[in-house]
Amino acid sequence: MPGRPPIDLNQKVRDLLQHTQANPANHVAPIRNFERRIGGSVAMLKYVNDHIDGQAVYQNVLDRHLSSLHRMVLVSLIEAFERFIKELAILCVDSIASYTIDNRFDQFSASAGLLSIQFDAGTVGRALCESDTWLSNQGVNERFRQLLKCHFDDQPWENLFPNARQQPAAERERAKTLGILWQLRHNITHNTGLLTDSDARRLTLMVKQQVAPGESINPSNHDLRYVERFLVETADRTNVRIAERLAELLTELHTDNPSLFTPQDKADSVSSGFQQSLIIAGAVGTL
Repeated sequence: MPGRPPIDLNQKVRDLLQHTQANPANHVAPIRNFERRIGGSVAMLKYVNDHIDGQAVYQNVLDRHLSSLHRMVLVSLIEAFERFIKELAILCVDSIASYTIDNRFDQFSASAGLLSIQFDAGTVGRALCESDTWLSNQGVNERFRQLLKCHFDDQPWENLFPNARQQPAAERERAKTLGILWQLRHNITHNTGLLTDSDARRLTLMVKQQVAPGESINPSNHDLRYVERFLVETADRTNVRIAERLAELLTELHTDNPSLFTPQDKADSVSSGFQQSLIIAGAVGTL
């Protein structure tokens, strides 16, 4: 009998890129895309739990597999929030790019090479923002502080996720919790959830209670529900803050040069993008 033909594993791995599925239609509004993505992760976990027959499985084996699944769901929840922040930045850049020539876009790291790759992205916002990662409070703060800074002077905007010494003080606890989630995402992605000495030490300092090194993160269903609730609340709050500041900035730009755009058209467009009625240069946006 002839032997089994050799398999070109290099090609097989590359073939993976052709195995795709249609992406659900993206909304103009980042908050709606976020809700769909985060809801999908939670629904997937519920589907698995609802369809496991507890009488037909070994509990220890099931627990081991669910532990891996829970870690993957935790990462997907955090990644959905990262994508949401990125889409907000794209929306902001596209809303003001035609009306300003200052240095507010300099915080984005897209090089000439990356911009050439993104040439067909379709918008300035996608070309600037898609290649960046948005996985730290500091990085997110620096970009939005410059992106949404005042038109009339060089004063940066406030911090979205301030540390203990930054303003606004009311957002510090939320920012601290988000920082812990960024670190957990890093741990699971790079160390498969194993709490190395450095991971445990860093998390111990962040939560101000002992985190045991050498063990693995094992989130429960309840843990994931609380993370989902926290991220949904944070996304809603962030959406409002950025929307209101963008409306203020566009009003500043229009005040300086009324020929830039028609206030009602811009108010309607931006209101649709943020899914809330915004006022730009006296015009009240409709959804």
